[in-house]
Amino acid sequence: MADLIYENEDYECQIISLLSIHRAASVFKIIELATQKRIIKDLPSIKTTELLNELPADDRVAFLEELPNSIVRDLIKTLDPDERRDTLELLGYPENSMGRIMTPDYVYVYEENTVAEVFQTIRKHARGSETIDVIYVINEADELLDDIRIRDFILAEPQTKVKDIMDGRFIALHVTDDQENGQRGF
Repeated sequence: MADLIYENEDYECQIISLLSIHRAASVFKIIELATQKRIIKDLPSIKTTELLNELPADDRVAFLEELPNSIVRDLIKTLDPDERRDTLELLGYPENSMGRIMTPDYVYVYEENTVAEVFQTIRKHARGSETIDVIYVINEADELLDDIRIRDFILAEPQTKVKDIMDGRFIALHVTDDQENGQRGF
């Protein structure tokens, strides 16, 4: 779909406008910045609002941080309250920090949950999550205890407790860590 936009620059706004909002956001986040800027500039304001609200917060921030502050302020005002909060939180982290590229949309569970409860949580919250291939285990203080692949939950018995699947091996970065150094760790 991105190729179709690149091959039809005169119609890129119309193409994005005709796509479902979910599909438009999926395409928008992978096209080049110059093309993104043209599309946002030429889209009707209602479509711009829909598109920006549909983008995952980290992708939205990656786009917004490339725009002049005056335009960013205007665009942020159009976001839904929850999306605005997430965007402002990520924009509040230092430029080129891990905080700027992290997603606030993930699924987490507690170590006392059963596998059956984990699947209920996934069904309830995964639609708003950018990824569900890894489920995070946190404690009551919201501290990361582990990350568990969805495969491990699928293979476990429904009554198994999360703590019995945990291995304690996970990589954690601080939000202020430099992106380049943080990405070398993987």
